[in-house]
Amino acid sequence: MRFFTKNMLAWAGYSLLLYLLFSFIIETENPLKHTAIFFTIQLAAFCMNTKLLFPFLLDVKEYVLFILSNLVLIILAAFINTLLEEGAEEVFGGGYDIFETLMAHSVPAFIGVFVALILHNYHQELKREEKEKKRILAEKNFLIQQINPHFLFNTLNNIYSLTIDNNPKGPEAILQLSKMLDYSLYGNKDEYVSLRSEVTYITNFIDLFKLKDDRIHRITFIHDQVDERSSIAPMLLLPFVENAFKHGNIEDVDKGYVHIEVSSNESEINFSCVSSFVEGKTVDKVGGIGIKNVTRRLMLLYPQKHSLQITNENQVYKVSLKIQTDGI
Repeated sequence: MRFFTKNMLAWAGYSLLLYLLFSFIIETENPLKHTAIFFTIQLAAFCMNTKLLFPFLLDVKEYVLFILSNLVLIILAAFINTLLEEGAEEVFGGGYDIFETLMAHSVPAFIGVFVALILHNYHQELKREEKEKKRILAEKNFLIQQINPHFLFNTLNNIYSLTIDNNPKGPEAILQLSKMLDYSLYGNKDEYVSLRSEVTYITNFIDLFKLKDDRIHRITFIHDQVDERSSIAPMLLLPFVENAFKHGNIEDVDKGYVHIEVSSNESEINFSCVSSFVEGKTVDKVGGIGIKNVTRRLMLLYPQKHSLQITNENQVYKVSLKIQTDGI
């Protein structure tokens, strides 16, 4: 019934067409009666197709049974139509040729099946899209939940090195960590956050690293060309920065370095991270948890709207990421 009311205009047009057909072309004695009978039978057959035959036969690929069921449905429709118009005595007495009525029901029946098939496929596609959206959303949530333990594990290692040496900067590092955890747990619930907040997060991460000792590390972070209106998926850039610090040789104050740059405009975000590393030391390309995670998230969040290049050659680890944000 809901299907009928949603398509009332189409059904009204079809019934009017039938009435004109029975009035001026076939010229029956009672066009209104013929229209009512024919229309009701066709509507019942259409609903039976969409509600029973399609889900129970076509969806499970019982094509032969589906075709046979429709042929039976057409014969049944023609028989009921004749029975209602001519009466039982005429039909069972053999004085009426049902073939003409059978042909009359066949054409609209096949058209109805064709239309129903289009509508059915359309609704099935909508269901598939909705299911895929839910799957992608669940995967996004799962991936971002993985970030917090991964980040926490790496950061606690840094704080551990402070506390084991009784460094007075330990409490300050814990306070810095609490600020970062506050953002990672509560500040990134939206699908997209301001790029500036992500820049602040990376800055806090770098400051936390610098608390490890009093040496001057060659770390640069350029972000003065960030458009304040730019937004990005949360926790998307930090894994690359983490990777540079974790697997590089930044502890070597003479040779180690990390250079990070973030810029954006109204349609694009650019990120680069260049760092040194020692030959023989493992540097994640796409194999680490963090890099695998962010690579998958990029595919889900920015399909065909990003380019990512990661290289580690000649003792230099490079990450270059471009994200098109127009239309998002």
